[in-house]
Amino acid sequence: MAQTVAPDVIGIPMSFDDFFRLPDDVRAEYTDGRAFVSPPPTYAHQKICMLLRDVLTSQLRGTATVAVGVGWLIPGNIRRVRIPDLMVLDAEPGDDVVTTVPLVVVEVLSTNRSSDIVLKSNEYLAAGAGQYWIVDPRDRAVDVFARGASGWDHLARLTEADPDTVVSIPGSGPVALSLFAILDGRVTGL
Repeated sequence: MAQTVAPDVIGIPMSFDDFFRLPDDVRAEYTDGRAFVSPPPTYAHQKICMLLRDVLTSQLRGTATVAVGVGWLIPGNIRRVRIPDLMVLDAEPGDDVVTTVPLVVVEVLSTNRSSDIVLKSNEYLAAGAGQYWIVDPRDRAVDVFARGASGWDHLARLTEADPDTVVSIPGSGPVALSLFAILDGRVTGL
């Protein structure tokens, strides 16, 4: 039987400047004066990211663009750099790290489910993200949330029983989403 190893969630203390001097091949997020190094994503995880990127880029309008696995310097008093799985931005970033607030932030759930669902969703909301999408390959679902008056409003849930919807991304127009296209690469009739 495979044994699950709990990740070290303590982080490595370092300055913000030292964080940005880490080698490019180190995948790490920065928060509260610590770098949190994570293993590379799995092939299945990255395949979902690429499928969703393709779904989005084929439908986005105007100058909107999709960033995959890029650091986002979250605005605020505490210096934080997160690496969402995908972000929809209103235009190409002007630097290697995204400093503008994304229209959409997407997390594909893996072993750090509670971090993505609770911790990061609250950070993204406080930072001004317009929408937050959670892709859950284990439970085969996609949840779409939009910024509301008092938090995230649930706009849509894609499941095997209800796999298709259209979501409006402010500034970029409607985007047709299919659970099967996102998780399996299957084209549907939406």
